[in-house]
Amino acid sequence: MTTDLHIPRGAWSVDAETSHARFTAATLAGLVKTAGHFRSLWGDLTIEQDRATGVLRIDASSIDTGNRLRDRHLRSSDFFAADAHPELRYELHTLTSLEPDALRLDGQLTIAGTRTALPLNAELRIHSDTLVEISARTDVDRVALGVRGARGMVPRTVELDIRVTLRRNRS
Repeated sequence: MTTDLHIPRGAWSVDAETSHARFTAATLAGLVKTAGHFRSLWGDLTIEQDRATGVLRIDASSIDTGNRLRDRHLRSSDFFAADAHPELRYELHTLTSLEPDALRLDGQLTIAGTRTALPLNAELRIHSDTLVEISARTDVDRVALGVRGARGMVPRTVELDIRVTLRRNRS
């Protein structure tokens, strides 16, 4: 479902070079914040007259916190289980325009085999009829998302920061 979207209709692809998927988790009772990102992501979005669909895929093994030992642990079955579940996936089901520069995305996030509804309020920037940027920040409950490792060390709530730059596919 779409409601008065300002994004031009058509097929769009994620520009991996200018997009990002970042996170911040407080550790040690909130005294230390650990930031990280995923180095590899890709996806697509299709805008039609009466609906929008899309998928953002993130390579689970591309996690980077700047610490190789921590990253190896995050790839393990304690967290992302990257060997068994090589990608994190956000599937967009509906996209609703809230204002000219704001969107509501309703979709599902799948991490390590656990699928959870994740609605997002997002900011929209239309740079041209061939270049669009969608950004969202939210806090998520990592345990509800299936990421259960390191109880007591990593809090349940993790901040996500996603920016997706979309380029219109040439027909």
